Amino acid sequence: MEVKRICQWCGKPFIAQKTTTCYCSPQCSKRGYKHRIKERKMELRHIQEMELRSSLEKQEYFTFSQAARLMGVSRQYIYKLVKEDKLRASRLSGRMALVRRADIELMLKSKPYERLVSKSDFDITEYYTAEDIAEKYKVNAKWVWTYTRQHKVPKVRIRQFNYYSKKHIDAAFAKYEVDSDLTEWYTPEEIQEKYGMTRVAIRSQVYRNNIPSKKEHGQIFYSKLHFDLSKSSEQESKAEYYTVKEAMEKFKLSRDSVYGILQFHQINREKNGRFVRFLKVEFDRVMGVRK
Repeated sequence: MEVKRICQWCGKPFIAQKTTTCYCSPQCSKRGYKHRIKERKMELRHIQEMELRSSLEKQEYFTFSQAARLMGVSRQYIYKLVKEDKLRASRLSGRMALVRRADIELMLKSKPYERLVSKSDFDITEYYTAEDIAEKYKVNAKWVWTYTRQHKVPKVRIRQFNYYSKKHIDAAFAKYEVDSDLTEWYTPEEIQEKYGMTRVAIRSQVYRNNIPSKKEHGQIFYSKLHFDLSKSSEQESKAEYYTVKEAMEKFKLSRDSVYGILQFHQINREKNGRFVRFLKVEFDRVMGVRK
């Protein structure tokens, strides 16, 4: 009886002498055997690497060889990173130095991936340089470098120069845009001198009244028109309202008496910052009845 088989190595059909024969010739048998041994070694090496990597993931300190295995690079490359001060290492003796896991993560975090393109494939009209951003939006060039890294603005690098995505930069600064018709601005120092306000009070006034502001070269400016209007409206409002302290002084009342009158006669009151205030007309009418 003839047993027809397909050689597991070369794929040719052959007549097998036994039912267990898998190869057409001794040469194919030897090659198949070597291939099986090689696969077993690779599988064993892979298992060992996985076990080693899992054990390294629990460590906080590594030798240069262990750090190389963890990062998937050569030991020589770890030496290069340490020599170039890109990776910190601590020398314990003449033959022993350790690298912390935190320093590896810090190095990777401080050096994000930057796409490198050739100048022929680069459309410069879609990108700003740091100088362009500083000139257009009146900020410091060093601030541009910090801001783009923190907010991960896409950039490309050509011949040691960085170019930042125009679309992302314009979108980031859109929230700082102000009305082009505004031409007069206060500095905080001018407001302090004119109105006698502290820096905290100025910021509170700007926040409560939604006063337009802008920042140029690190200096903050507030719209003169809007700030003066907010202060004038406050003065008009004060003329129409009593605070609890003002009512106490005018009518020689205690604080509890003022609050008692407000509650008994159901006079509407509102909170203005730290102060409670109420309409003068309503309180004067009540006090006139009592007189």
